[in-house]
Amino acid sequence: MIYLHRSLFFFVFMIPIVIGLTTFSEIISFGGIELTEYYQFITLLFLLPMLSYGATTSLFGFILSFFKKGDPFLRAKKIPTAELNFAKLESVPVALVMPVYEENEVSIFARIKVIYESLEKFHSLPKLDFFILSDTRTPEKWIKEESAYLQLCESTKNFTKFHYRRRKSNLNGKSGNIADFCRRWGNQYEYMIILDADSLMSGDTIIQLIALMQINPNAGIIQTNSKLFRSTTLFQKITEFSSYLFSSFFLKGASFWQINSNSYWGHNAILRIKPFMEYCALPHLPEYGGLGGKILSHDTVEASLMRKAGYDVLCAYELEGSYEENPPNIIDVLKRDQRWCQGNLQHFWFLFGKKIPFINRIHILSGILSYLNSPIWFCYILLSLWNYLEDSKFLNYSMLPEEFEYFKAQIYDPLYLKLLYLSLILLFLPRVLSYISLPIKQIFSKFPAFFLETFFSILIAPIYMIYHSIFVVSILLNKKISWGPQNRDAETSYPISYILSSFFGITILGIVSAYISYTYSLMLFFLTLPIWIGWALSIPLVIFTGKEQKKLNRFFDLSYWNPNTELFHQLKENLKLNHNINIEGKEIFYALVHPKFHQKHKQLQGNKSYISKLSKSNTIDFERLLKKGPEYLDRKKLLNILSNRELLDLFYTQFWSSEKSNWGPYWKQIWKEINPSSFP
Repeated sequence: MIYLHRSLFFFVFMIPIVIGLTTFSEIISFGGIELTEYYQFITLLFLLPMLSYGATTSLFGFILSFFKKGDPFLRAKKIPTAELNFAKLESVPVALVMPVYEENEVSIFARIKVIYESLEKFHSLPKLDFFILSDTRTPEKWIKEESAYLQLCESTKNFTKFHYRRRKSNLNGKSGNIADFCRRWGNQYEYMIILDADSLMSGDTIIQLIALMQINPNAGIIQTNSKLFRSTTLFQKITEFSSYLFSSFFLKGASFWQINSNSYWGHNAILRIKPFMEYCALPHLPEYGGLGGKILSHDTVEASLMRKAGYDVLCAYELEGSYEENPPNIIDVLKRDQRWCQGNLQHFWFLFGKKIPFINRIHILSGILSYLNSPIWFCYILLSLWNYLEDSKFLNYSMLPEEFEYFKAQIYDPLYLKLLYLSLILLFLPRVLSYISLPIKQIFSKFPAFFLETFFSILIAPIYMIYHSIFVVSILLNKKISWGPQNRDAETSYPISYILSSFFGITILGIVSAYISYTYSLMLFFLTLPIWIGWALSIPLVIFTGKEQKKLNRFFDLSYWNPNTELFHQLKENLKLNHNINIEGKEIFYALVHPKFHQKHKQLQGNKSYISKLSKSNTIDFERLLKKGPEYLDRKKLLNILSNRELLDLFYTQFWSSEKSNWGPYWKQIWKEINPSSFP
């Protein structure tokens, strides 16, 4: 039956590809095949499969939605609460892991608290522990993370379930952080639930994931269908609406043929730790510019290695209660895409790896093409226009005027339009199927939001095409990028000057394209309108969609899909309790000399060795730190002091045994602001 599913999917998948290639062969059959037509054919070989895959996947998801029992091969089905064996689940050791890097500490620990409370409210799991794994490099932000962690423990009255650790070296980023966790604590747990810093998950969903792992002993990874939430800008609201409307059908259709080889996105998923540790270690790629070195996107590779080891990668798309956030504007999405682009192109090395299952090779290729298709699309558009104009000239010279007009209007143009219509059908079929699957009442009420989302997608697609093409070319030219912190704050907006400089070139491209197409023919002007209009309007589009839009909550009403509003409300309430405001601007003071916080900070550092006296360089650093303040000390040296127990004790002793007259302005100013009598 598995082969029947895949054969049926492949058959439907091939139909539009065959139609498209046959149509194109008819177009080029009227004259000799030119070099540009040969290149256009090559671009079609890449584009048609990607278009067909999206349409076919959504079509099968649409069909499956009419089956009462859903997909019979879905192994990660939601388990009724009455059938859950809680006694058995209580004995399973599970780690919930959240790697963070330069994130908002209040948001991080508010999420952890909400997840913990949601879980305790649903059912207590005594062997589930929470790990916050920090790669933060900024000293002040690091200390605020520790403060927020301590407040979390105190507010929940639980100092055993929550664990915070900051790595001294953030080697290999997130994947290195997870690997470090596995080396230190992996043997103590059976499963690991990985969350991103912007993730949120209900207690019910966590219980379901653990139970699904228990009834699927061969499952290595189970991925959830994470929806977007906490949207404030128009851009976020549009993408959030899109995630609720389209994602379920796509995942249903993908699971129909992938079955035990589903996608893994690196977060909002549960993993079986033992095989993950044994088989999913990431290799260091050959040093080849942007395509080599450290792997930036690890998820697809880890899923491939898990399947190579014989374990299943499943998708529990029926589970609700898994959420993540989306960047607040187009600029931040493009910054994220630049990193993902390099990460996906790096997967080229695994495309021909030994014993990688065929379906996982398709995942790898699909990930590569998701960004490589942008320059291919751009080339296809240019080649199509060039070949159309050249063929028109050729036919005009080789025929009588009456013959040319008839042939072009009745035979040649319809073939090009047929190819265009096929592309448009494949592009828009997923969203149309998702929309018409709604109840009649919802079809009418959701139409304005659906129309706006579709219109926005048309405008934004050519902008992505240009920038993704730039990313691909820069990576192939050996320009490396690093994985920096992600902006998740809608209030952090970019100045108009930055937006103008970033999108000025693409705006000129749109205006020039419109002018050239208009001067040639009105038909060409309107046919290319979906491409150049997005370029021409890019600056106002970025500005307008990046602004907060509180009045549009009703317009993008999501109540039909029953999102977990109680979970969102809890998070909102926790975010209001910003206790870290007490130490804002005083972080180094608290960590180094505040008697109570200093002791707690010291306990969180890993090293336990002691020395009796300072080295000469440390003595100089201490003098500068005491007499001038932390801003005058090199950041690396400051981090070294803050992360070393012996140096912490030695500076603490030196500070409290020194005279106030020897203190720098930093210490004196904070001393005035706080009440020293509160110190124990």
